[in-house]
Amino acid sequence: MADKEELYKRIKIAGLVSYIPIILATSSLAGFFLGDYLQKKFHLSFYFMVICAAAGVVLGIRESVRILRLVLRIDKKV
Repeated sequence: MADKEELYKRIKIAGLVSYIPIILATSSLAGFFLGDYLQKKFHLSFYFMVICAAAGVVLGIRESVRILRLVLRIDKKV
C-alpha cells in the first residue's frame, strides 16, 4: 500500500512541476497581448506594453514559486 501512495505522490509532483513552463509562457504572452490591446485602444506609449509584459513575467514567476513550495510541502509528507 505504501508503494501506491509513493507512486501517487510522485505523479502528483510531476504533474505540478510540468505545469510551470505553461504558466510562464501564458502569463508573459497574456501580459504582452493585454498591453498591446490597451496601448492601441487608449493610444498609450510603447513602454506600457513592455510594462504589462514584464508584469506578466513577474506574476508567472510568482506562481511558479508558489507551485514549487506546494511541491516541497507534498514531498515532505510521509
